[in-house]
Amino acid sequence: WALVAVACLAAVAVAVTTSAAEFPRALGAVGAAAGVRSSAASRVRLPVTRACREAGPAAQASEAAGNRRRGVIQGLGKTALLALFAQTAGAGELLEFRKKELAGVDSKLKALSLPDDPMQLDESAQILLAEKTVLETSIEFLEENSLYVGDIVKKIKNEDGKFIQHMVLKVPDLDKEVRYWTKGYGLKVVRERTVGGKRTAFVANSPESLAMEDGGGFALELVETKQPVDVGNGLAYIQMRVGDTPRLSEILKARGTIEFAYGFLQTRSPAGYPVVLYVGEARRDPFELIALRVKDVDVTAHFYEKALGMERIPIRELGKYRSSFGPLYGLGGLLKKDYQKEDVFTPKPPQGSVWMTYGKNENKTMGVLLVPQNSDVDVGAVRIPAGSPINIGDGYGKLAILTNDIYAKKALMEGYTPLKSAKKPEVGFTGEVQAIPEKTKVSVVTDSDGYQTVWVDYDDFEREQPKRPKIESLVEEFEKAMEEANKEANAARQKQAQIDEYEALGDAVRGEGYANV
Repeated sequence: WALVAVACLAAVAVAVTTSAAEFPRALGAVGAAAGVRSSAASRVRLPVTRACREAGPAAQASEAAGNRRRGVIQGLGKTALLALFAQTAGAGELLEFRKKELAGVDSKLKALSLPDDPMQLDESAQILLAEKTVLETSIEFLEENSLYVGDIVKKIKNEDGKFIQHMVLKVPDLDKEVRYWTKGYGLKVVRERTVGGKRTAFVANSPESLAMEDGGGFALELVETKQPVDVGNGLAYIQMRVGDTPRLSEILKARGTIEFAYGFLQTRSPAGYPVVLYVGEARRDPFELIALRVKDVDVTAHFYEKALGMERIPIRELGKYRSSFGPLYGLGGLLKKDYQKEDVFTPKPPQGSVWMTYGKNENKTMGVLLVPQNSDVDVGAVRIPAGSPINIGDGYGKLAILTNDIYAKKALMEGYTPLKSAKKPEVGFTGEVQAIPEKTKVSVVTDSDGYQTVWVDYDDFEREQPKRPKIESLVEEFEKAMEEANKEANAARQKQAQIDEYEALGDAVRGEGYANV
């Protein structure tokens, strides 16, 4: 335990002058400054206590005392600094840039003679080890994500791939809504445009382009109406899964409303859209699904499968966990008893819901949860009684799916035969959108429930993407983040000192008696 304590102290030293209590926030600032993904930011902001627990096994792994001590330092760094930094760059550029940065850090470390005792590491060596860990993790993510998005593009080109790319939401005040998503949830404005006189902003956790190693981020296309928007109850909620809950104070500052925060978080955006967020296994992208209320789940699921080409994935036993306990349980499981407890940390999907997506890896794909109209929606403070009429409203616009041939998809929609003699989907506008400079080709279809889906030509979509900005040094961003974290910590200390002074004054007043003051 003494060894683990030493490791914790050394980890704190990585944050330069940041104290143990401020360590998680300082590491969170690292991610925010460099555009860290939400799934990774969660791992960056691990509490020190958790980092120490995970450092324990690493300390036991090596027999040699010197190697063991150094292993704790590096193992703790990988635990606390597991940051997957996402910066917009061209295909291959960002990965090569990060590898060059890592080579530079390695050369500096080789020039040093690192002691076995972590307490003897000077400040520059500690920072170099931290930077090395961050760069290694960033490269690991970029390589993995590059393979994933590359496979998606290959499938799209071969006519058997599709990708849920973004969702359109109308908002009365674009600036307020953007602030909510960027300041409250840490998303970024990845592109902006004005179409038909209406300002539009795309917010996402990472670049949208599938041609970028850190790309493939699901986006919200926020379209300003400058008029009140009826969000309805068709879009029941937007669900996100991250490794760590965002700071509630930031959501409140961003004009969001916190409606539920017991176990998981449920907020409402300034425009009125309900958002559910829970902590779980880190995802490639934080957006997990959107929940849409439908009249007949079987009918709608059939359309999603046969017309849109999605597939059902099993809904995990969300909301419950199984436990085993009993006398003499350790002796062969005698008198073993299984029972289920409610899991308050995970939002429970409404009864009878069906989860649809492309690909069965739920950690990498965005999905649609089809919620039957005759089921209660009871997620956080989002409560819609069973049987309530479905009101799509005028806020939810459409879900955009990338494909290689919108005209072939139009023919597929027109030839689709619905289940149970339900209403056939209505194919709307198909062709080039003249209001967009790239003249992007799209095909709009409305299903039997009234929800719209738009097929978007993949090549045109890539042409819409913004130019590649200059790649920033991760090392420089690291140092800037630490500087900002220290400023914030100093301000907090000054505020606490003032509070302590007021409390001391109050004690003095009470001690002398009010009559003498």
